[in-house]
Amino acid sequence: MRNLANLFLILFVADGAVSLLDVLVSLVSPVAALGQVRVFLADVVLVLAFTIFQGLAIDQRLPKRVFVPLTLFVCLVPISVLIFPSLSGNSSYGLLAASGQLLLCMLPVYHLQQTNQSGFLMPKAMFDGPFFSLRNTLVFSAITVFVVPLVSVLLLFSTANSFMHKNTAGFMRLAPDGIYMTEKVYRRDSKTIRLIGMIHMGDKQYYDGLAGSVAPGRTIILAEGVSDTRKMLRNRLDYGNFADYLGLTLQQEKMHFKGRTIEAAELEKSLPRSRDGANSTAQIDIMRADVDISSFHPETIRFLDALGKQMKESTSVTKGLNASSSWSKEYMTPQMQKVIMDDILYRRNKEVIRHMRKALVRYDTIVIPWGALHMPEIETEVLKQGFELQHVRERESIDFGKMLHGKS
Repeated sequence: MRNLANLFLILFVADGAVSLLDVLVSLVSPVAALGQVRVFLADVVLVLAFTIFQGLAIDQRLPKRVFVPLTLFVCLVPISVLIFPSLSGNSSYGLLAASGQLLLCMLPVYHLQQTNQSGFLMPKAMFDGPFFSLRNTLVFSAITVFVVPLVSVLLLFSTANSFMHKNTAGFMRLAPDGIYMTEKVYRRDSKTIRLIGMIHMGDKQYYDGLAGSVAPGRTIILAEGVSDTRKMLRNRLDYGNFADYLGLTLQQEKMHFKGRTIEAAELEKSLPRSRDGANSTAQIDIMRADVDISSFHPETIRFLDALGKQMKESTSVTKGLNASSSWSKEYMTPQMQKVIMDDILYRRNKEVIRHMRKALVRYDTIVIPWGALHMPEIETEVLKQGFELQHVRERESIDFGKMLHGKS
């Protein structure tokens, strides 16, 4: 246990030092490699913190005055970002947390000085006594019996939120009270692009609010939705039962933008002119800017058909998910996963980006309400086009309280 405790102390210092350096460097020019090292160290230290905390209940020789504050600090920093979203990406908070972590490194030094010893690491002499004490285990367990489950749940939430934030470029956020979707507004001269992260299921109020947020004018909505003109899917994936099970509303059922539906060919034409001779449009144009399923690889079509079949034939949502999982374990290969991701994500991204470029010539405002996982690549293209972020807005798409009561 001594070696594990000292490893934790060494990595705790290293994590604090790298975090402080990363924050300071990021104020001038972020270094991706440094950020990756910081994330790796943070993950390792978090795992060690859990191990050490459990060890405090077993090994009475571990000084609790040293390791309880250090392990709690490691757990509470990511949780604080989950509870207070404004702290995420805040350089001042990052600087404060990293500095605090380094200051906490003085605890083992102070503890050893109090026992007439010196240094930073736990000495061998400290571990010469008895390893286990039933009294130590019972007292420590009684004190932490409610703390550990709560911290574990919050850390699980924090990990899930970090995963969402990373893979959606911040267009999706998990919070203790629900799931929030982000809209980012970009401008370049007289042109505006609204990127709206979407989710297939959500509260009815969320979709109603989105549908009413688009004002008429020289505006086009590049809608999401894969078509199947050749009827290649015998079993379409239907989220209806899943949405009903959670007390939510389907996106395609409740989010209806008011406007004129156009085909892609119209992007090549000029807008009709108003009486004063200026190009204008009296209402919002809506265009499906997605692919047809016939452009997918056979592996992807087979996967989607099997998924739809499993969900359709199952008598409950849980059984459907279990059946789909079993099918994936039996038939899914790494190469198949790569092909599927290329079809349902990257191929579709290229399609909406292609239409966005054309729409910029004809319209002043482009609204792109697409799934959050599509947003990182679309946002990268928007920035390449010279647009600058002007405004960020969050909307709650799923309220956990309402969902638990079966309300939407």
